[in-house]
Amino acid sequence: MLFDSSGVTSAMLEQVIEASLSGICIVDQQGRIAFANRALLAAWGYDRQELVGKPADLLWLSRRDGPDCMGCALSTRRWGGTVVARRKDSSLFDARISVSTVRDPKTADTWLLLSCLDVTMQRTAENASGHRRDLERAIAAMPARFMDPARIDMAIDDSLEDLGRACGACRTSLSLFNDPRTLLGTTHEWCMPGQKPGRGEFQKFLTSDLPWWAVRILEGETVLVDGKPRDRRMPGREREFLKRRGITATLMVPLRLETRVVGFVGVDRDTDGRFADEDVALLDAAVHIIAGALERKQSEYVFRESENLYQIVLDAITDAVTVVDTGLTILLANDAFVAWCEELGLETNVAGKNLFSVLPFLSPTTRQQYERVVRTGRSLTSERSFKVGDRIITLREIRIPIFERGEVTRVITVVRDITAQKEVEDLKSKAYAQIERNMEQFALLADHIRNPLQAITGYAELMDDPGATEKIRQQVQRINAIIDQLDERWAESRKLSMFWRRYS
Repeated sequence: MLFDSSGVTSAMLEQVIEASLSGICIVDQQGRIAFANRALLAAWGYDRQELVGKPADLLWLSRRDGPDCMGCALSTRRWGGTVVARRKDSSLFDARISVSTVRDPKTADTWLLLSCLDVTMQRTAENASGHRRDLERAIAAMPARFMDPARIDMAIDDSLEDLGRACGACRTSLSLFNDPRTLLGTTHEWCMPGQKPGRGEFQKFLTSDLPWWAVRILEGETVLVDGKPRDRRMPGREREFLKRRGITATLMVPLRLETRVVGFVGVDRDTDGRFADEDVALLDAAVHIIAGALERKQSEYVFRESENLYQIVLDAITDAVTVVDTGLTILLANDAFVAWCEELGLETNVAGKNLFSVLPFLSPTTRQQYERVVRTGRSLTSERSFKVGDRIITLREIRIPIFERGEVTRVITVVRDITAQKEVEDLKSKAYAQIERNMEQFALLADHIRNPLQAITGYAELMDDPGATEKIRQQVQRINAIIDQLDERWAESRKLSMFWRRYS
């Protein structure tokens, strides 16, 4: 007997109903449950004795919250639709219900036959397929956003929004630890309207007592918190964690920079739903893209810092200094070089321009010298004169190669304008030459003086006046002594001139 005193009996009907995958429920005219099959009992979590005789609307939300499916079926003989079903444990799920009336041919009594199907799993699968496509599209759009290093922060914000919407999240965020792991700050965030933003907030830790989830993230483990027991963890801690954040589940994917965990991307949900393994894998790929962008930004920052330091050092050098690549494009130029270009009436905005367009007076020999430095990897010093307008300038240049991975990629050139120095050296050379000529003339002059003195002495010896002869002889000796002193001074001047030439 399938039913007790209702009069509806059929062994065949009982087997068919019990074998059905749909939940089957028979309700009398007063709306009380007369029978429920195993599928329905399993879906709602009841035993049969707990349902028989109870109102059928026990299985779904009250009439004010849902449709009057029983009344509609009695008046129109059929009703179908989806209701929010309520299990024994008060959890809710979507159920598709078909209600039809059945008349007993023997008693003419009218019964309601309910066929129920839990569509939560079906809808979840459909939604999962749809949101997974959205998630894949969101991830595919990320690399193009990170092409411009200056827009990385905006690209991260846009990517977090796309990822959050695709995952059905209420918040997605990027949080980073400081180096001692004592501070965690949210640097980027997207959240749904009504959610309290956490961007810019910091959380302090004691390194000796890190939260369990922070420990796992720093160990490189993806953390899923949904309040369900797993891996022998205490579910109470997870529930407290979720309650404190006002969410139902969160996924935290570690973010690594150069193999070191520096933070994580968090995805929070405040509605029912689970993170499928495929979603976790896709989000992990998205985090890798963000990490790559941050590494490029960090490298760019380090390069800029080193470049700024490089520029400061160059500007402290009084000689004109340039750094060019192998194509002779100016990468860096110090203040002295720019000032020198301004003095010559040349272009001063030189960065990124070809060296020969900035200094058009350079000869083809200069290009050959650069090519030689790049080819041989050896420094080269040269000194040349150039005509710039109506001026002749003389430059002394030292070209020094810079190596990367064993190849010359840049050349540093130190240029010193030695035009004034050359002019002074020319004047000195001319002065020394004039002094030499004067000294040679002085030596000849001394000889020219001595010859007449010899003649005067001879004439004095022929005179008959011994007194006059003696006076003349004394004066001649005096003049000879003066000439001897001049010869000594000439010899000393000769030595001094040679010293000047050697060391000046």
